[in-house]
Order: sequence, then C-alpha cells, then structure tokens
Amino acid sequence: MGRVSGGAHLDLVRGVNDAAVLSLARRGNPMSRHDLAAALDVTPQAMTKILVRLRARGLIVEAGTISAGPGKPATLYALVPGARRAIGVHVSRTRARAVVVDLAGQVLDRADARIDATTTPDALVGTIVDLAGRVRRTGAGRLVGIGVGMPGPTDHDGGIFRGTDPEDPWQGLALRAELTARLELPALIDHDSTAAIVGESWAAPHAVRDAAFMLVEDGIGAGFRLGDLLQRGVHANAGEAGHMVVALDGEPCACGRRGCAQAEHAAALARGDVARAARIIASVVVDVVVLLDVDRVVLGGSTVRAHHGPYLDAVRTALVTELPSNDWQHVEVLVSTYGDDAIAVGAAAEVLEDEFGVPSALSRRV
Repeated sequence: MGRVSGGAHLDLVRGVNDAAVLSLARRGNPMSRHDLAAALDVTPQAMTKILVRLRARGLIVEAGTISAGPGKPATLYALVPGARRAIGVHVSRTRARAVVVDLAGQVLDRADARIDATTTPDALVGTIVDLAGRVRRTGAGRLVGIGVGMPGPTDHDGGIFRGTDPEDPWQGLALRAELTARLELPALIDHDSTAAIVGESWAAPHAVRDAAFMLVEDGIGAGFRLGDLLQRGVHANAGEAGHMVVALDGEPCACGRRGCAQAEHAAALARGDVARAARIIASVVVDVVVLLDVDRVVLGGSTVRAHHGPYLDAVRTALVTELPSNDWQHVEVLVSTYGDDAIAVGAAAEVLEDEFGVPSALSRRV
C-alpha cells in the first residue's frame, strides 16, 4: 500500500472540516465562529481558516451578529443554499422522477416520465437525459452534477447497474459513462435505498445517526447509516433486504431463491392481502433491527405511501412484541420526510456531498 503525501493529508483534513461546517449550516440556524469550533472540536483559529475558505467559495455568508455579554458582538455565519445545485433522479420499474436540489435539500423543480419493463437501456438513458434537461436550468447556483438512484445493486465506483435478475435488460448498463457523455456533467449512480437514506439524513442530519431506511416499491430494499456513516458494503450490495427468506419453499423469486420477502410481499399484494404484506415488511424490519441495533427505522416508497397506516401499525407492533430485548431497546418508526422525492433528493444530495465532502480520491486506500 502506498503512502499519502503530506499535501494530500492536508487536503483530506480540509475536505472533512469544510463538509462538517456545511452539515451544521444545513440545519438552518446561523452560528458563531466559537459555536462552530466547539461543535467540531477545533480551535477558533482553525475555524477562522475554514470560514475564510467557505466564504471565498460563496457557500457561507455573514448573517448578523449576536451579543453574549460584554465585549465585541460575535459574527454569525449561515449557509447560502442557492450557491450550488445538483440533479437527482429516481428510477423505478414504472417511472423516473428528476429533481434539482440546492445545498439545503430544497427541491427547486421536478419532472416525471413513465417507463416500463420493455424500456431498453438506450431508451432509459434517453429518458433520464430528457428529464435532466427539463430541470437543469432551474435555480441560480452552479450545477455540480447528476445522481441516479437505481432499483437494485450498482457498481458505485464504476457507475454500472448490476441488478439482481439475470434477465434484467438493464443489467450491465454503464449509466454513469452514458450520462457524463450526453449531459457533460459529473454523474453518480447508487442503489435506490442507499440514496433514500442519504436524502433522509439531509432532511434531519441530527436524527439519522443510526438508522435504516426501508424502501418498499416494486421491490424491497434497505439503506443504512450506522454511527453517522453510510454503509454500502464491500461490493456496494448492502441492503438487499427483499431477498431475505421469510417463507421456506415459498414463492419463487427472480433472484433464483424461494420465499424471499420481495416475492412473498408481491404475492400478498396481488391477492389484496395488505395485512399480510405489512406483516412481511414488519418481519424484515425486526430482523434488521436485531442484526444492526439501529434506533430509528424510516419507511418509504410508493407502497408505503399507498398503505402507510397498516404498514406503520404492523412494524410498530412487531417491534414491541417480537424484539428479544423489548424492555430497553426502543426503536422509533417514521415515514419518509421527502415522500415521492426521497430517492431523487438523496441522489442529488450524494452529488453535493461528493463535491464538498471528503475527497473521494483520498478516502480510498492508496
């Protein structure tokens, strides 16, 4: 393993510190240099240098002063939400939605298109390009890129959609390369459930430190943020919760197994048995909580929105009655803040985090 140069280490520290200040600023309340320094456990002198950098890039501005006793009033600093924008796209098996989002996670514009199982890879790319073209001019800040949340595993570094069904016509689609060439923008591709929890963390950055996002749409997926860190797994394949077996020798699944939660859930909905479908999701949620010990579960996706009452009740009941350590293991269950926009907002947020967070070239082992 090679060594990282001193200059690269310095760039890494700067990237981490700048991203941390922006994360605090996204909460909306202007903060003084002293309060920012205390929150990040750095010296006031170091915070001054960080604020100078962020102000020079137009990301932070002075936002008044505050007096806290004798002496000179403290200057407050606030985020400039419109300084940068990113496009986020949510691709499912039935539709695609694009949004353009600012640094505060505010949706500035959106556009939708229908797709289906017969949509070819080239047609899918064309649809995404068209949607991006319809929203890319909304907002005044610099457009930094496009992110796409796809319905299944992706090669996150390579920007390739992997999927789980060998018969999937989109499997192997080099989507990042196609979008970069056609839109002349940096592009990022991720699993839809991972994008969803990134979006949720932007909506409430202080409340999603140890959480799972359970996405229920055409399939079932989960995104994880543990110890405030996004978890993709070694192969960027974490979160395929729909392929946890809930019924031995049950319904056949496209992945090749039988009794997967995804197949059993789809069969229950096809019969109109919403109660059983909700119990299947509740069983998966309990397993995830037992395995990862998160204290918050966020439910999202089109199916949850259509049946949020039964799904919420089933999950909350299961967590009360089925957790082995229920007397002290409290888990809060919520519905996604962003609703229909959750995955698209998360994909855009990933682009903004990639632009202003830890430099990706330095965060890998070298």
